[in-house]
Amino acid sequence: MKKQEIIILSAVMLALVLIRVYFDIPNFNPLGAIALMGGILFGRNGLAFLIPVSALFVGDLLLASNNALNQDYLFSASFLTVYASFGLMIVFGMLLAKKPSLSGVLGGSIIAAITFFAVTNAGAWMTLPEYPKTFSGLMSAYTAGIPFFRNTLISQVVFSIGIYAVYSFATQRRMALA
Repeated sequence: MKKQEIIILSAVMLALVLIRVYFDIPNFNPLGAIALMGGILFGRNGLAFLIPVSALFVGDLLLASNNALNQDYLFSASFLTVYASFGLMIVFGMLLAKKPSLSGVLGGSIIAAITFFAVTNAGAWMTLPEYPKTFSGLMSAYTAGIPFFRNTLISQVVFSIGIYAVYSFATQRRMALA
């Protein structure tokens, strides 16, 4: 990846993080897409983790500077499970990096949304006292997350395809469909 492409992709990710900070729609944000596309577009390179995770963390710091609830979130158990799910999304993206395509981005987006749902709701079950530490409690945590899944899935697909299209256009690379 050329230096100019790294700068373009980093700028796109930072812009998306700022969108998240200023337009807070529950579970409709570009965070998962930043993680997945970081893995796809940076490939098997340390930048695949460094740039997306740094961009996400900057967004969390900006949100924490404006809101006490977001300050409590920083480095909490919930924070750690969210970032663990982002790490998995980056790894999924890295697996797709060899031959990036629109269909790969779409499939990866669906897997990333499901991963986020599975990891964060399991994390809520493990750490929140309102969920009994039983299979039934785990299912209650997943059931409680269902209303948020639609926005997560839609935003994951929309933002991932958007990042892929903008990057392809900005770098003048032909967008592969499959």
